[in-house]
Amino acid sequence: MGSTVPKRIGFLATQFDEYYQNLVFHGALEEARRYPVQLIFYEGSNSDTLNKAGALDDTAFSLAAKTQLDGLIVMTNTMGSSFSRERIAGYLASFSHIPIVSIGLSFDNVYTLSPHASGGMSQLTSHLVEVHKRRHFLFLAGPQGHPESEARKREFLDTLSELHPEAKPTVVYADFLEEKAYERTLSAIEGTWDFDAVVAANDQMAFGSIRALEEYGLHVPSRVSVTGFDDIPYSVLSIPALTTIHQPTTELGRRAIEYLASELELGTADEVSRFTDLTTSFVIRQSCGCMNGGAEYAESTVDQLQGRLRNLFSLQVSERSRSGFLRRIEAAVVRTFKLEEILYELANGLKRLGIRFAAVVMVDMHKKDTSQASLFMRLDGDAVHIQTPNGQQFSTRALLPQGLPGDFQAYVCEPLQFGSEQMGYFICTPDAKDMHVYATLRDLITTSVKGALIMSLEKDRELTLQREVNKRTMELMAANKQLKKEISQRKELEHELLEISNNIMTRIGQDIHDDLCQDLAALGMLAATLESTLKKTELTGAQQLARHISESALKSAYTAKQIARDLFPSDLQDNGLTASVMQLVKSKNITDGGRIALEIQPHFQVDDTQMAIQLYRIIQEALNNAIKHAHANHITVRLQSDKQSITVEVADDGVGFEVRKGKAASGMGMKILTYRANLIGGSLNVSSSPEGTVVSCTVTLQEGV
Repeated sequence: MGSTVPKRIGFLATQFDEYYQNLVFHGALEEARRYPVQLIFYEGSNSDTLNKAGALDDTAFSLAAKTQLDGLIVMTNTMGSSFSRERIAGYLASFSHIPIVSIGLSFDNVYTLSPHASGGMSQLTSHLVEVHKRRHFLFLAGPQGHPESEARKREFLDTLSELHPEAKPTVVYADFLEEKAYERTLSAIEGTWDFDAVVAANDQMAFGSIRALEEYGLHVPSRVSVTGFDDIPYSVLSIPALTTIHQPTTELGRRAIEYLASELELGTADEVSRFTDLTTSFVIRQSCGCMNGGAEYAESTVDQLQGRLRNLFSLQVSERSRSGFLRRIEAAVVRTFKLEEILYELANGLKRLGIRFAAVVMVDMHKKDTSQASLFMRLDGDAVHIQTPNGQQFSTRALLPQGLPGDFQAYVCEPLQFGSEQMGYFICTPDAKDMHVYATLRDLITTSVKGALIMSLEKDRELTLQREVNKRTMELMAANKQLKKEISQRKELEHELLEISNNIMTRIGQDIHDDLCQDLAALGMLAATLESTLKKTELTGAQQLARHISESALKSAYTAKQIARDLFPSDLQDNGLTASVMQLVKSKNITDGGRIALEIQPHFQVDDTQMAIQLYRIIQEALNNAIKHAHANHITVRLQSDKQSITVEVADDGVGFEVRKGKAASGMGMKILTYRANLIGGSLNVSSSPEGTVVSCTVTLQEGV
């Protein structure tokens, strides 16, 4: 080792809760422990911001450029679908004074690490065609235009064309996301299902496809072979275990650190050359159909299954614990709109999560210059320092007023961004067990702090207004009375909003407890029963029990996904109101027997995003009420519009209820619907009788809208 002064190395990627990027970072973190360095992970942004042309100039991308770094690792292979090579090259040029490692894409004067993937997809395709006699393929690709996804698709198509020239595979794009792969596979099945193999460009998409196939009774691998790419840890835990292409993910991170250590004279050349093999390899497991081997193989499979179940149960217990901590943090911070109290509750929650150091930094949201910032919260061990209302100002070049503590070797830097508004950043020490928690913390901090700042501005405005009223009391008595009335109304509205917020949090907690937690508890009991059964029964009984466990796990995952989607429809911004309502009705019909009809007027369209969100929530709430309480035989959802107005309607033939100012108007559901309608300048109309109920919302359009 040369210098004893720690060197600061930045690690820049786009999405920390994506398995591939996470594994590369873990490899870098493991190798960094051998050297006197500090490793800082900068998460570039969320998926919405990545689609914007200026994302490289925002959030953590710009923060990394302003931070005083000694070396930089950039996962350029994760940016290929969002930015051009020229754009990325221009960004890397700003770091020309320090050594840089590019993982994936090659650039002039930049050290590049890229796995030798050629041949892996060809070998996998040949195995499916020649060994398992598969002929009809569905290929799940990553984002369209992504270099690595396109290379995998091209190798698959070329190999299949050579082996089976008459084959006509179906290619769909699922953006490397499990949920999109699930939806794309469902669409393929519900269309004209004629495939007997699914080849996914990464493991997460393979998991989503397996879930969709099993839900439809198309068992893997007996009916359909499924393969992945990357060989993430969960691939061996899946049921069946996933056949995939192993990528040297952790080796990429380790090799990047070794190169920078050499350039910074922290290690020897011999040490740097330790890793020479960065090739991919074909890993055969059960999901392709390779299940032979006799009694010895069967016994080995049971042993593997037991190990997988134990690991899965451990992961679920750990996940429930972290989820519980996160829910408690969320419940604490939403109880108040005071920034000081929010930050204090956040710090206590972070300590319960095992995070030893954390800091919340805010920038001036009215200025685009992020070179200056203010420290508002610092957690250091058990000590919590809150600096409100203005914080401690400093230069962001050092990330913190006194720089990063030298006690820790790695930090995670998450951007705090509300829509397109850059608010600041969140820094903490990483949890080696689960790196996915930071995206949740980022979103929680962003929304709660933003709400506190808005409320603080509102309160300041109220105080200023009250002083003005007091000053002119004698002259403007009538105006003073009106102003006091407005203040009183505003306080009542704030109280109602808090009440609505608390009830929504209660509903979320009940859904998770009544559905997800019960399913997970059942899974744990089945796993325990399996261990007991294996000691007393034959192999066949154990296999049946394992199947029950698998079905229970799938049910739990589906329940969690449904709850998450009810909270926020991720496809609303991408696909619009019409497509989201169609998906909502479809999902309700699946679970409620197909009694819901959808009528959409031709040329119906809502371009305003906020209006679309509120109209969707009104439809969602009214539909849920009709399903749960009306006992209806038929429900109709209507979407109508003309040049003057937009109308959405939910009508049912159920038992109805009494619409009167007392009971109906005071119900929380009616308050929420009315409030949402008011937010977009609309009017809510409810009519009900023993023959049925109609809930409608009409928004009058302004000229030119």
